[in-house]
Amino acid sequence: MPPIIGITATLKEDVDSVAERPLGRFVRADLDYVEGVAGAGGAPLVLPPVGDKSVAEALIHGLDGLLLSGGSDLDPGYYGEEPVPELGITLPERDAFEMALVGLALRRGMPVFGICRGMQVLNVALGGSLYQDLASQWERDLLKHRQDTPKWQPTHEVRVSEGSYIARVMGRESVKVNSYHHQAIRDLAAGLVVTGLSADGVIEAVEATDLSERWLLGVQWHAEAMRGAGPQQENLFEAHVSAAEGHALRRAA
Repeated sequence: MPPIIGITATLKEDVDSVAERPLGRFVRADLDYVEGVAGAGGAPLVLPPVGDKSVAEALIHGLDGLLLSGGSDLDPGYYGEEPVPELGITLPERDAFEMALVGLALRRGMPVFGICRGMQVLNVALGGSLYQDLASQWERDLLKHRQDTPKWQPTHEVRVSEGSYIARVMGRESVKVNSYHHQAIRDLAAGLVVTGLSADGVIEAVEATDLSERWLLGVQWHAEAMRGAGPQQENLFEAHVSAAEGHALRRAA
């Protein structure tokens, strides 16, 4: 049986383009995440953000791994801050559901892979904090991290730490990535180590300090949209699915 990978979804309002009337809110998960998991040999399961901890507790028992997807800004109250004017849209239901889900996954030793917002959520769940808005809070020269190019197109370079797990997985210490974010990790959580940086010093990749104890990996770029650009991005999904498979076997033993 392939390991079951839970993929967090978002909520999106939709409007009838002809009648110009609201159609309601929909659960949405980009197909790239689903295909990334399935292509790596996992069984993807999309998780709707219901905002109910009891549902998160029920769902977690059926998962072998957790993929935290990208999307809206995280409410800064989760790391003890008031919102700055530049804060983007937040979704209370999604924030509450994902923070509960990550906490449960961490307690169960479940492999967690965070992409973009997902890496930020993982960092905050472990006790870290974020820049709510890089453009207004970063005190040095800054690259353009919110690009206007297609998601599959690389726009800047990330240097990956020599000897790190992610360097071994990707098979290189420098990789060109896409970039669609205005928030980033500020204070790194205990239990994580920085393993990737852009030229301006923004944190682009993190992993657990001891991957033999728990498998945690986060990237700031959208790896799911760059799987066609080379094997490096696909390798990230394969590593997560492999870790989830090992977790499932240990649970069954």
